[in-house]
Amino acid sequence: MEVTKDTRNELFKRQELSLELESEKNPGFAEVRKQIAEKVGKPEENIDVLRVKGNFGKKRFNVEAYVYDSKEDLEKMKKLAMTQKQRKEEVKVKEEGEKAKVEEEKKKKEEAEKSEEKPAEASTAHVEEKEPKEEPENKPTEAPVEERPEEEKKAVEEEKEKEKKKEESKE
Repeated sequence: MEVTKDTRNELFKRQELSLELESEKNPGFAEVRKQIAEKVGKPEENIDVLRVKGNFGKKRFNVEAYVYDSKEDLEKMKKLAMTQKQRKEEVKVKEEGEKAKVEEEKKKKEEAEKSEEKPAEASTAHVEEKEPKEEPENKPTEAPVEERPEEEKKAVEEEKEKEKKKEESKE
């Protein structure tokens, strides 16, 4: 592995590397990340591999990667690189997670209240009132086309009538 370009970007708190890597097969991002971590001496979680580019039939691959000072710097940059749509989706996911937590807390409270109420109810009344269950309405459903011979007959007759009218109009 040879470093072809090594620049320090103080604004983003990162080291920008361009490397040439020699390998029998196309290396994966995880493999390249490990090799860069060994070479630079930083943890793998601080490295962002941008691209691994190779030419057909050659065993040399050009790699571009950023090595950040800390994991927080990497996360900040990834957040900045997100599109507006991705940001909105992230906010929605967070909101849904919060709603789910609130609902779980409510259910736990209700279950705790029910468990406290049940012993009191059991001592006073042994008869439980059951709510009548609503039965689903049985609505007639249409049979598939294959099972409707009457409609098929009508459709065939209508086609024949149309053909007759066309023949008559031609004459």
